[in-house]
Amino acid sequence: MTIATTAPTRPSVAQAKRFIIPVAVVAGLAVLASVAGIPWTGASQAASGVSLHAEPGQGAKLTITELEPGDSATKVVTIRNSASGQSRLTFEENAEASAFAGGALELRIQQDGRTIYRGPFGEMNDVTQDVGSLAPGASSKFAFTVSLPDDAPFADQGKPATATYTWVNTVTREK
Repeated sequence: MTIATTAPTRPSVAQAKRFIIPVAVVAGLAVLASVAGIPWTGASQAASGVSLHAEPGQGAKLTITELEPGDSATKVVTIRNSASGQSRLTFEENAEASAFAGGALELRIQQDGRTIYRGPFGEMNDVTQDVGSLAPGASSKFAFTVSLPDDAPFADQGKPATATYTWVNTVTREK
């Protein structure tokens, strides 16, 4: 059995340039991106700047502290009829019209996939909506989507836009 070995060869200058130049370009772009504040990924941080917290009873508080132009975020709350009879469900927003990003903050509220409000954040204030009946033990999902158009100003980041929502289950028929 014969094992042949060869002496290592040194890469030519042309081979070294083909390796070193692309590595240097990528490293330079990475340094430029970090200095310019360009994010490493296209992933939005919108979800961390939008929160929906359940309140005692059947309520929730929606708060937006950070949303960049072009971003949107959706939060969902489920309302259940824990009564022993059929109930009628009403829904109301309590908020001030938002000045967040110059008033460009948009809100869409969907109930079980059906849009029940679409417009400026806080503009549905003090309007009670009848959103249907719930059978005993049944539930309904409400999705809140907040968004800023691409041309909205990057303003008010960190200053919250807040709205509270209240659901009322009124028993209409006992079992």
